[in-house]
Amino acid sequence: MDRSTKETIVGDLTERFGRAKSLTFTEFKGLSVAHANQLRGKCREAGVEYLVVKNTLIHLALPEAVRDEIKPHLVGTTAVTLDYEEGVVGPKTLSDFAKDHPAIILKAGLLEGKALNAAGVEQLAKLPGREELLAKIVGSVQAPARNILGCVNGVSTKLAGLMRAYHDKLEKEAA
Repeated sequence: MDRSTKETIVGDLTERFGRAKSLTFTEFKGLSVAHANQLRGKCREAGVEYLVVKNTLIHLALPEAVRDEIKPHLVGTTAVTLDYEEGVVGPKTLSDFAKDHPAIILKAGLLEGKALNAAGVEQLAKLPGREELLAKIVGSVQAPARNILGCVNGVSTKLAGLMRAYHDKLEKEAA
């Protein structure tokens, strides 16, 4: 690869890395072609980009503030996943895929420009996604209204039962 091609690739990667909310660096040594294609498909479905790029080009495209922290992780075969939307989808997708494919090893990551080690990427993968968080918020907002409605319904149900019992008692006394 000649120098101008490398510069073009680094420029493209720098722009992509700048737009991404999170980057996840993984090792994929020993992953079959079929499984690699399966992983690419899962990444595409999740809306994240999966790239295999030379370590030196990745290193040059990283923001200078985190290059030294990420450099030790850029050894061997390295793929990078770029998540442009939420920041947790890329790590989640890779972590889920790695459960069934031990060849995928999470090395490191970046979240909003901050370097993460493998444990940090795992923790990020465990966080709920945007849709799940929104569902929890809606549930939390609706819970007090449901509780009040349950109390009001409970009182009216008990009152109706009490009235029915009193009615039955009056009928027994009249008979």
